[in-house]
Amino acid sequence: MTKIFSLGKNWKIYSKEYATKRPELTFTCEKEQCNQRDLHNHGCYYRTAWTKHGRFQIPIYRWRCPECGQTLSVLPDFLVPWARFVTPVREAAIKRKAQGQGFPHVAQGVVSPAVSGISRRTIKRWWRCHLDQVNDASQWVSGELIQAGIDTDLLRLHSQGVNPTLTDTVRWFATLIQKYFQALGRGSTSLVG
Repeated sequence: MTKIFSLGKNWKIYSKEYATKRPELTFTCEKEQCNQRDLHNHGCYYRTAWTKHGRFQIPIYRWRCPECGQTLSVLPDFLVPWARFVTPVREAAIKRKAQGQGFPHVAQGVVSPAVSGISRRTIKRWWRCHLDQVNDASQWVSGELIQAGIDTDLLRLHSQGVNPTLTDTVRWFATLIQKYFQALGRGSTSLVG
């Protein structure tokens, strides 16, 4: 099992804080037969995090249930399970594609030549995944804005209210995210994960 926690804004902060010591987190086993036993420290493994400028090894800490043997790994929120590149690189690629850049141009511009680049097929896969999730994410953010007391007609913010393309919905989602951060009183529109 994997859980994702905010354990530093980026790999540098994470490495500085947790290179030699594990995060002070405690977990209990979720299985009913274990009666919520505390999980014990179970070492770590090293994961390569690919950033814009290079690749770096960081420790991923694990916990284990002494009763059933189930293990739990804790990922920092700038990583995604089984993804090679850190979240800010993937988000930069999505942002560039949403601005209308072609897949080859995005693939060349998102990372430095020292990293050896990203395949444009990878960028296409990230883009398709983003498009698959943007409708549900837009509806969730809209619901949160309505619950926060925003009385603006959120559908009027959509550039194409009738028969929109997925790219139109991506733009609408970006607008909703800005409104969401304004409603929270946060100036930053930087998302992680």
